[in-house]
Amino acid sequence: MRSVLARKWRMARRVLRSEGFWVLVWEIFCQGLKPLLKVYESLAWRWSCASGYLCFKVHGSVLTVLAGDHGISRELAAYRTHEPLASKLLQQFLKPGMNVVDIGGNLGYYALLEARTVGNAGRVIAIEPFAANFAQLSKNVYANGYGNILLHNVAVGAMNGAATMYIGKKSNWHALYPVPWKTREITVAVSTLDALLAQHNLRSVDLIRMDLEGYEVEVIHGMGKTIENYSPRLLVELHPHVAGANAILGLLRHLRALGYDIDWLLDSERDHPIRSWFLRPEDVRLEELFKDRRIITGTRALHVLFARRLAKRIPLERSSSRALVQTALGVRRSVSGG
Repeated sequence: MRSVLARKWRMARRVLRSEGFWVLVWEIFCQGLKPLLKVYESLAWRWSCASGYLCFKVHGSVLTVLAGDHGISRELAAYRTHEPLASKLLQQFLKPGMNVVDIGGNLGYYALLEARTVGNAGRVIAIEPFAANFAQLSKNVYANGYGNILLHNVAVGAMNGAATMYIGKKSNWHALYPVPWKTREITVAVSTLDALLAQHNLRSVDLIRMDLEGYEVEVIHGMGKTIENYSPRLLVELHPHVAGANAILGLLRHLRALGYDIDWLLDSERDHPIRSWFLRPEDVRLEELFKDRRIITGTRALHVLFARRLAKRIPLERSSSRALVQTALGVRRSVSGG
């Protein structure tokens, strides 16, 4: 209990110092609102499952979720969005004609958003190892007619072979890294990203997105040629609470040696459809992250966009965070999947 209070106190001080008094008031209000939001999310999900209404319009694409999934499916049923500020910043970076690698494609939330943004001239390589997720991902791609998404039913790791995968109650919490929540185990095929991308003749790889519940510390070692050849930006959710602080610090050292720095950083816990209304991306350097208590104490997931120094750094927009979130929920024109 004391450690939880200490963590919340550190977070409150950080918010007050970097974002101001009224954002701190909003954070405190959202903490008090949590029980009501859980009730709302539960009721929305129960109604969706009972009525069979599991297909939603999400960022302009049609996305069908999995009944019985207590993770992203439940969140989309309640809010029609997931990680709204990260989604907005991703849309802000991607341009028509770019190529994206999406490791951990899940049901397709990010892959559909990426395909819609890069258009027919771009490509999305969506990778998902778990069979049930992959089947739903494939159905969602087909339902939207996105011919610019290429699918792979395999895990990505440091070497080719097979690995144990830990399957949890939430479809977006399956992992190849031992996790602290209840799971069952299966075996999945594994490929390095270098070997997988050798199957495609890509002129560029502009972005690699990975949300791997701790396994990001392994995957990076199987993409050396990809980084050397393409210098992609890396949108990574770091999980020090799963992989441990030492493993994450090792990953950061590896990225530093490859010439990477940080474009922006988000506290993943705060990137919630309601709580994120006044959230802003943090403008920090990689060297600062080595001393960040969120990494050292291993208590919080962080969404980070890394860029190699030879690539032009993205200036952060200084408009209000509420405007960013509202834009993230807006709908763009459809992209034909032909």
